[in-house]
Amino acid sequence: MRKKGTLILILLLIFPLLACNESDLDSDKSTEFNLEEAFSAEEAYHHIEALTGEAMEGRRAGTEGNRRAKEYIKNHFASLGLSPLGDEESYYQWYTQQDLTFTKEASLTLLDDEGEIHKEFTNRKDYILLRRSVSGEHSNRFERVAMDSDFSLESSITLIEEEAMEENSSLEIESPIILAENMEQLHVLLQDHRDEIEGLILLPQDPVSNFTGESLPMYIKPGFLYLDADTMEENTPDVMYITRSTFDEILSLKDQGYTLQAKGGFTHEEVSVANVIGGYESPEDTKDTLLLIAHFDHLGKDSDGSVNPGALDNASGTAVMMEMARVITEENMEIPFNIEFIAFNGEEDGLLGSFHYADTMDHDPEDLKVINLDMVGASDVDYLLIDPSDRVPEESLYILVESILKEKEIDYRLQRNSGGSDHIPFSLKGADVLLLLDYSHQIFDNHYHNHYDTMDIIDQERLGLFGNILLETLQRNSLFSDREARRD
Repeated sequence: MRKKGTLILILLLIFPLLACNESDLDSDKSTEFNLEEAFSAEEAYHHIEALTGEAMEGRRAGTEGNRRAKEYIKNHFASLGLSPLGDEESYYQWYTQQDLTFTKEASLTLLDDEGEIHKEFTNRKDYILLRRSVSGEHSNRFERVAMDSDFSLESSITLIEEEAMEENSSLEIESPIILAENMEQLHVLLQDHRDEIEGLILLPQDPVSNFTGESLPMYIKPGFLYLDADTMEENTPDVMYITRSTFDEILSLKDQGYTLQAKGGFTHEEVSVANVIGGYESPEDTKDTLLLIAHFDHLGKDSDGSVNPGALDNASGTAVMMEMARVITEENMEIPFNIEFIAFNGEEDGLLGSFHYADTMDHDPEDLKVINLDMVGASDVDYLLIDPSDRVPEESLYILVESILKEKEIDYRLQRNSGGSDHIPFSLKGADVLLLLDYSHQIFDNHYHNHYDTMDIIDQERLGLFGNILLETLQRNSLFSDREARRD
């Protein structure tokens, strides 16, 4: 009886230990799971609401709304205790750029032979006035020279024929407004025949090979025209991008007595703007650093005073980056590399903030991984676009993220050099980069760079998916495992 009692006592002591060990194992698993769950899509959504609020005025670089957005992000970083990695131990990294502002409401109108309005075209739907700038290249970035403009023109419908663009041909252009058929014509006209053109060039947006190789429209985007500054002068004509359907409609009325009327104007000034940078230091002594980046600037107000909110582009990426900063700091994640959270300015004007950072950084590009969040969390998604640019053959960052996407059965497409975004300056320096972007044909057609990029096209659950992808990426110790191999 005594031996039997002893055996029972031993078993009673062992079973709780076994149960405890099993519970500990389950607890370890749930900790990893809960770390992913710690990302609050609701918090990210609220950040987007704040960044697209009326006070932010569309966040165009150099405006009061942009300054408010910058402060909002800085205050969030400071509340988390992130290290200020900007100028003079602040969160701000300052640089100067040109702020081109409209001085006259843009318009494009067709008049009949009696001077009555036949059709008024719609800004950002049918056309966009190109904010004019010329540039030269210097140390992997463009140096820009802005030109002011003020025009009010009427003209017959005049098309530049392809034959007129042949080498050594002389153009005789009497109309102040002309239609060019493609981008190549535009560059020739601006660089070789600017003296013959008094006012405005209308350029249709030709179909381009885009993303999946399908023929898709090139979307209207205001910005800078990159031309050789040495060949440009103040009398360079203005440019309006028009949709192909607008081009065809205008051209169909050629020689029928219709007149084009176009107005517009803008001026520029040098302004000081800032990137916002917060750091999370690894407990290990390492130079390896992940840059988690997103641009927070957008298009601001149009010439008629209407605001472009920029919810998807790119309050969304900024919000996911901000929420990632909260999760990592509050969970006190022990990561074997440093992390910098960077909200870039001036992306819409030519990646100016990211070029400034890349040109002045102390990091060796070989020590960097860069994940760029641009337009994430869309409500109507065709697929997730991932772009590693032209990185080294190993492409470890791309391979790691791709493996996670496959495990989670997320539909994605690989597209190199898909377009200008803030990972490009780091790729040019030789860093390992990856762009994550939600691609949607419907959204690009109807919401991209216009007044309809609002909270209505943001999906909260999709925001959470990006948080989980990023946290899974951080949890894997292989993020910098290829560093020595790349250096060899």
